[in-house]
Amino acid sequence: MSSNVHKDNQSIPAITGKLDVKHAIHIFPEQLQPFRSGILAYGASLASTLMGYPLDTMKVRMQTHSHFKGYIDCAKKTYSAEGLRGFFRGVWAPLISTSFSKSLNVSIYTFCKPQVYSAIFQNSWYGKVRQEHPFWRNIPVCFVSGCFAGAGVSVFACPFEFIKVYSQLEKLVTANSSLGSIKTRLGTPTTLQICKTIVTSSGLKGLYSGFKLHLLRDSLSTGVYFSLYESIKLFTNDLTNRNASTTSPFAVLLSGGLSGVLSWIIIFPVDTAKSLVQKAAVVNIFRKSHGLSQAPVDDTFKKKESWRYRGLGISVTRSFLTNMVFFGVFEFGMTYLA
Repeated sequence: MSSNVHKDNQSIPAITGKLDVKHAIHIFPEQLQPFRSGILAYGASLASTLMGYPLDTMKVRMQTHSHFKGYIDCAKKTYSAEGLRGFFRGVWAPLISTSFSKSLNVSIYTFCKPQVYSAIFQNSWYGKVRQEHPFWRNIPVCFVSGCFAGAGVSVFACPFEFIKVYSQLEKLVTANSSLGSIKTRLGTPTTLQICKTIVTSSGLKGLYSGFKLHLLRDSLSTGVYFSLYESIKLFTNDLTNRNASTTSPFAVLLSGGLSGVLSWIIIFPVDTAKSLVQKAAVVNIFRKSHGLSQAPVDDTFKKKESWRYRGLGISVTRSFLTNMVFFGVFEFGMTYLA
């Protein structure tokens, strides 16, 4: 790599600041050093996923059932019918898978970034255009790298997300449809029980219900997510931090929260369409398991409700908090855990 290319790369802000070994509060064993960022991303995601899961449950229920008057009504009815446990239905699947997905996401993103940078700025017409400010260099590199990362992770994450949605909607589907007379199994089904039910009814492909929309959502949202995060962090850090060689904690928290919110607003209609497709799949799995005929599945994109921003407010709140926690914990770990 030439010195000029190296200099250009320095203008692209890394996902984290530089590690100062002298201030490290913990040193990873040498054999774990190559996996350091992935381990830290996994731990940060565990914390953020657990904190935001009750809001995610309410978001899915608001998206797929119109009888809730609002977020408070949804929370009251969920607590009244199912207690505190109702907010954490299906938490184990995303707690494990989302954390692994986030770790894999960061790993793919950081691997792709230098490759994408070289392709854009060295081997294309765009690279011939003078782009002096790192803000404008940052956006296309981070967006394309994020799209690759989101697409790669969606292949792993889709089955776990469908299991999560199935668990979140199981009681509502039977209580608010023609299946209302059918009694569900006693107790709360485990993740393995739900997985077995889905596979028995629809085969392995059943775990990938709504995959096309999941792939579209994750690719676009991850591209927007990382490009916004790094760009906002760079811009905010320049305004609030006199020491340009370090990253302001305020810049990390603000950019983490805002990137999550803005990416969710952009991608929310696709997420709603995905939830509706998966709701239809849950209904048909129930019908088939009880010897009923399959319900027709309409073209979700032709349905008016698939493009409504129902449940957006709670999604924005959840996204701001979880991403602020994720990047705050992750960047702290990358800075002080060598």
